Amino acid sequence: MTDLRVTPSGLRLIAVPHRGSPLAAVLLRLPVGSADESPGAEGTAHALEHLVVRCSLAGGLVGDGVPMSARTGREATVYETVVRRADTLTAVRALGRIFDELDVSVRELSAEVIAIREERAERCADPSWQLREALLGALWSGTSCAHPVLGSARVLDALTPRPLRDAHRRWYDPRDAALVIVTDGAAELVPEVTSMVSGWGPGRPGRAPHALVQPASPGAEVTYGSASGVAVARPGAASAVSVLACDAVKAATGLVVQTLPLRGWLCVWALMAASGARPARQALLNALAATRVRLTAPGGADWLRASVLIPRLRAEGDVEAVARRYAEPLVGELTAGSVEEVAAVLTQWRGWFAQELG
Repeated sequence: MTDLRVTPSGLRLIAVPHRGSPLAAVLLRLPVGSADESPGAEGTAHALEHLVVRCSLAGGLVGDGVPMSARTGREATVYETVVRRADTLTAVRALGRIFDELDVSVRELSAEVIAIREERAERCADPSWQLREALLGALWSGTSCAHPVLGSARVLDALTPRPLRDAHRRWYDPRDAALVIVTDGAAELVPEVTSMVSGWGPGRPGRAPHALVQPASPGAEVTYGSASGVAVARPGAASAVSVLACDAVKAATGLVVQTLPLRGWLCVWALMAASGARPARQALLNALAATRVRLTAPGGADWLRASVLIPRLRAEGDVEAVARRYAEPLVGELTAGSVEEVAAVLTQWRGWFAQELG
């Protein structure tokens, strides 16, 4: 049984049992990302993630050299690792160093800037990444959610240790963060973990609440070369049903539809090979309609279970995937979602796209 509690430091601790596993996934999610950056500081959250791994996490190695990975998004920064169950507390202790005062030198910053430049160059050479960022940028134009997580080369080249240390003090607070532990007998570790994390981040000022942001437009269309993207945004959050709806569209038609919860809005979007916005829009509408027909036809419930739910559960059956799912509490259990619920989501999305982009 999952154990969920709020520790004295304000951190949400989620212990998830994974019976029989010799491994443990330990994940820390901080509710801060590129959407929290002020104008002129684009890319600071991602650069800070790199420096925390390098300076606070000994280059990202835990215990006997197990790697710690990290990623930054628009709304969150995540640090995670998979270790032997016996090393679970060692991994938790290592993550606690994330909240210690960041000590970064000019030399260390310069080395990470080189690594980030290489990452930016690789991403910018990917047409699908360019299209996705252009689409989200059009949807959120003029807001802090519009720019790519990697920021701009100009800001990156001008970075110095001090603003990074200041950002770390403002943003890296255990309050409202989530620590997820997935392993066999996870509940047995809760008392010791609770005691361990109670002293994380002492004396820090509270993080300022997120600024209210809304999309510049409820819908956006972008064409980049021979590919196009379409997106809509509505107030709401991701759910287990929306995850299954995306999987259902892919299983029925091959089209990849994605969702992105952002500042209280749910963005639904798709990229496809199309020579313009109009054919892309129509292809998406057709795919949503065809998937709903497949669901509501005789045998739809069996198809949903065999072609959508079971493959999803298989893909997310390891401890790391379970930890990632529980770090996003609004998604919930993926076993939820009937044919009627998934079909209703597809109908709703089709209405959004037809209204905003039709």
